[in-house]
Amino acid sequence: MADAGNHTIRKITPAGVVSTLAGTAGSSGSSDGTGVAARFSALKGIAVDGAGNVYAVDNSAVRKVSPLGVVTTLAGASGQTGDADGTGSAARFNRPWGIAVDAAGNAYVADTENYLVRRVSPAGVVTTFAGTRGMRGRADGSAASATFIGPMGITADSSGNLYLTDWFGPPAPNIPEGSTFIRRIGTDGTVSTLAGTLNGETGPGAFMDTFAITTDGSNVFVAAMGSVKRVSASGTITTIAGPGTGFVALNGIAIDGGGTLYVTDLSQHTVSKITQDGAVTLVAGKAGEPGTTNAP
Repeated sequence: MADAGNHTIRKITPAGVVSTLAGTAGSSGSSDGTGVAARFSALKGIAVDGAGNVYAVDNSAVRKVSPLGVVTTLAGASGQTGDADGTGSAARFNRPWGIAVDAAGNAYVADTENYLVRRVSPAGVVTTFAGTRGMRGRADGSAASATFIGPMGITADSSGNLYLTDWFGPPAPNIPEGSTFIRRIGTDGTVSTLAGTLNGETGPGAFMDTFAITTDGSNVFVAAMGSVKRVSASGTITTIAGPGTGFVALNGIAIDGGGTLYVTDLSQHTVSKITQDGAVTLVAGKAGEPGTTNAP
């Protein structure tokens, strides 16, 4: 998990044992290196590939962490924003949030303030995968004609399709603040809207201030503030857990091969697991108590 407040990447075993994979708690920066020698400054989204490599968005750069904790900067430059395709440090992002990895090892970045989805090859070559450069909106269509209002969370299924939360934060024409749409991007870059409405706080198919997203290949799951919802392929929305489960500000979600969901609560400083029938169990952390301790 990306422990943004501590500037570290933490690892949690199925038994709930927490260890630090890379970074040093309380020390920010942008240094590559191994384990405690590496530095992070503004961790956001995180993803893991089939080989156990971790990919993280960190202060407008894409960082890669090997299973042994070796940290490298794959693309972009820490703290330097912009909108440029290119290789490695020549590429630029503008305050990206989410990241996903496909089966071939390509990373897809929700480039939030460029209103684009970018692709990063295993060699660090950055290209624009979907969205219209310089345009903000919610138009569906081909990769080059579609528009986004603020891509945040992003996830990939086993076939390479992408799903993302498209959120209106800063002003955009005729879009009420906080509205979130669930967008789908096919392998050819075609963008469609799976769910969501204007005025995200109302209606059975609406989301408000929703960022984190994951998929099991058939359904999409989102962490929507204090609740977790499932969205079917046809756009049917079901609440799995919350409100009333003690969640305050969910900002991360992942799913394992058995369908168990894992969520991080930014305000509570906890990681919990949720079964498909809605049973919630605390995995790590203590509600309301931030800290740096590694322990079972």
